[in-house]
Amino acid sequence: MNNQLKHITITIIFEGSALNRDEKIGGNILSIKKLKKGNKTVSFIGKPAIRHYLFETLVKLSEKGHTQANWKDGIASVVEKGRGDKKTLQFNLQNFDILNSPELDAFGYMYTQEAETEGQALTRKSPVGITKAVGLDPYEGDMAFYSNHDLVQRAKKQGLDANPNLYNKEEHISFYKVSFTIDVDVLGKDEWIVDRQPEFNNNELKITLPDGKAKTISNVSKTNQNEYEVKQNGNKVGTIKIEQIGSKWKITFELSEEEKKKRICDILNAIKNGFYAQSSNEANTIIPLFLIASALKVPSPIFHPYIEIYPIDDKTYKVIGIEDALKNSWIDGKVYVMDSERLKVDKSGLNSEKLQEINKDEDWEEFLKEVGLVNCDGTTAR
Repeated sequence: MNNQLKHITITIIFEGSALNRDEKIGGNILSIKKLKKGNKTVSFIGKPAIRHYLFETLVKLSEKGHTQANWKDGIASVVEKGRGDKKTLQFNLQNFDILNSPELDAFGYMYTQEAETEGQALTRKSPVGITKAVGLDPYEGDMAFYSNHDLVQRAKKQGLDANPNLYNKEEHISFYKVSFTIDVDVLGKDEWIVDRQPEFNNNELKITLPDGKAKTISNVSKTNQNEYEVKQNGNKVGTIKIEQIGSKWKITFELSEEEKKKRICDILNAIKNGFYAQSSNEANTIIPLFLIASALKVPSPIFHPYIEIYPIDDKTYKVIGIEDALKNSWIDGKVYVMDSERLKVDKSGLNSEKLQEINKDEDWEEFLKEVGLVNCDGTTAR
């Protein structure tokens, strides 16, 4: 079985309810994000919200020891950069990089200078691509009326003169379609261009960031003239290579292949099984009722424009578009599909040699092997 990592795409359909609130309308109406799709208005969940739900899920799993990599949000992971009203929040590269932070590795970052004048910045493209989650059912103006009656009753029992705070919420229950891609060439590798030569001394590598602040990486050992090995808890997590380019220095961080596969396994398992998601203090359900996935030659969400649903009756829907999607030449191997009683796939007439169902654990493991992964069940990816 091929053990070389391949680019991956997954498209899922889930049912959700007002997962991404927008601004208030008229002072006391909580709106939802909406856009025009053809001749209908639909709700949508923005990429930042989906990214948040995915990462929160990985953090919660990691806290209980259910992930292979150490996903964390980290103390002092964010800094405020800039001056006056131009301040922005950015990830703190003094403390974190892709070797010790799966979050920065998977989702990217930007780190700028402190000065007001434009200057060099350290940026990272997100190797985990995420589309908007676009509603598949039209929004028809549903709205609900709410108030805090419980707190008011408690206050009155304490002798307080209390009245309800009234507010409205736009509501929408809908199926949503969202796609993910993983660029395996970018994940696990990062390059910085800095002005000063890094210094190595006593198993520590010191790097001067674009804003002049110093970053110190510990547990470093020199392997040759310009390459260093980095360890965490006694285990190798990656390497750092330093090269001079003109008057500047290029620093290349590269994650070990084992750690890279662990992170990909965690992301795929979270997408397949569903996210922890809360919006307006309401638990929600980003849990796939339909999933289609494959290895790719190019990390593009190729299934996204094809997949749509068509009602069969009041309770079930048919997923359409798979036959067209199978014709895409970027597909590298088999295509894996998981459906449910609510969202069914009519497999008659489809290319059975190219299509593989995910209806048991063995099928999912077969897909993981197809993309170059083994033992993604929480043991060891190798």
